[in-house]
Amino acid sequence: MKPYQRTSSLKKVYRRLPSSRTGVLLRKKRPSVAKCAICKKPLKGSVGSKQRIYGGFICHKCLQSLIKLSMRGIS
Repeated sequence: MKPYQRTSSLKKVYRRLPSSRTGVLLRKKRPSVAKCAICKKPLKGSVGSKQRIYGGFICHKCLQSLIKLSMRGIS
């Protein structure tokens, strides 16, 4: 294997070649789904949405509870 191929950021895909041998293709891994930092549920909407505070980091229900707690003075 070549030095630039020795990385965990590439995914090994085994494919049958026309010579009936099995070859290894290296492809980039797909990014995982963004998850809420508190409840770990998948975030809805576009990836990395920055339209509101903590956008792309915390889901709307967790953000709502954090705002309520901060307004009540509970930390």
